[in-house]
Order: sequence, then C-alpha cells, then structure tokens
Amino acid sequence: MKQRGFTLIEMILTIVVVAIIFLGIAGFVEFGAKGYSQTVDRQRLQNQARFAIEKMSREVRHAVPNSFSLSNDSKCLAFYPIEYAGFYQYREPTGDVEFVVGNDQPDTFSDGSRLVINPSRIQDLQTDGQSIEVAGEPKEPDGDYFSINMNLTSQSSSNRHYIYQNQAVIYCIEALVVPNGSGRIVRYYGVFDNDFSNLSGGVVVATGVVFNDSSFSYQQTSLQRGGLIHFNLLFHNGDEQSQYKHDVQVSNVP
Repeated sequence: MKQRGFTLIEMILTIVVVAIIFLGIAGFVEFGAKGYSQTVDRQRLQNQARFAIEKMSREVRHAVPNSFSLSNDSKCLAFYPIEYAGFYQYREPTGDVEFVVGNDQPDTFSDGSRLVINPSRIQDLQTDGQSIEVAGEPKEPDGDYFSINMNLTSQSSSNRHYIYQNQAVIYCIEALVVPNGSGRIVRYYGVFDNDFSNLSGGVVVATGVVFNDSSFSYQQTSLQRGGLIHFNLLFHNGDEQSQYKHDVQVSNVP
C-alpha cells in the first residue's frame, strides 16, 4: 500500500510560510498597539493642558482687579482671589465706609479677610490705605450692611469694593532636573511678599511643560478693557508637542 505524507522539504517550506505569515500579523498588531498608545498619550497630554489652562483661567477671571504680579523671568504669576464683592458708600467727613456684599452674605468675616477699594497695584492689597482688615466685623444692627472707618486715598468710579483673604494664589512654571528641559506647573497658596523665592507646599497642576518655552504675561487695565493675562505654554510628551496661547480677561473692574 502506498503511504501518504509530507516530505521533509515540504514540512520546512510550510513552517517557513507560516512563520512569515505570523510575523506579518505580529507586525500589524504591534503597529496598531503603538498607534493606540500614542493616541492615548496625545489625548492625555491635551486633557492635562486643557485642565491646567481652564483651572488657571477660572481663578484669574475672578481675581481682585490689579492684584497681579509677575516674577522677573515671567515664570510665576501671583494674584488675590475675590472672597466677596459688593458696593459701598463713603461718608464724609467721618471716613465711614458702609458696604454690602452679594449673595451668601455672611454675618461676619473670617480671620485674614481684608477689604480693598480701587486698587491700582498688588501692593494696595498688602498695606493699609486702600485696604483694611475686616475680620470679625459684624453687621450693623439697623440693616444688612457693614460699616468700617478707613482713610481712602482714591475711590472707585462704580463704588465697588472687594473682600479677599490676605493670602495669594501663585502659579509657577518650574524646571525639572532632566536633560530635555521639562517642567511643571505648581499652584501655591499663602502669604505673598513680592518674593517668589520662598514658595513651599505647592500642588502640581500639570507636568510635561517645556520650561524654556513657557511663560506668563500681564497687561494692565485700560479704559477699553480690564487686565489681560496671557498664558504661553508648550506641553510635550516624547516627540509630541502642543502649543497653547491663551488670553484671560479679568472680569471685574476697580
């Protein structure tokens, strides 16, 4: 009886052909996996960038007008967030300022609360004159308003006042000790004395920032618009880079 089967050459050729097919399939799968991984990394980078910019924008938009300060290298931005805002009436010659605040009016103000009227620079929020401590001040017994005595050097054209904590929000672009010039954005909150060299206890908001190509800038309030903050941020992850140039206008006016 004639026996059927494969010869050694046929078996070797079959193994070679099957190996080539499997190598092709493996290469295709690897290419797809790399593409998916790169897409995920790109999406993560863009989501992180959008989160950082949106977070900073919201806080900047509702900061006390003219309360911004930049470090000399434009890598740090400091400002004071508004805790309460409202309107006031100045009583002359006694120097009494009667004021109300908006929604969620408190019965008194917490420790560290200060009131400022018509600030023109960040120093106005740190010293007496245009600002004054209001912590513990109760409402007047004959109405839902507060009264405090202060010596105003200038007044707001719209009779606006702002109440804030005596601690500033500070965003800094910090360099990391890595060869590719990478950095990160860190948010600090605390007492600010016009010195960006003694910051501690910050929270990392974003990583993968190109330190040398990222910065903040600030344009002072003008007659046509409020203050304008410009974010120039370059994010990278490997060979992937995303450039963000974003302007934020401070909503409030002195």
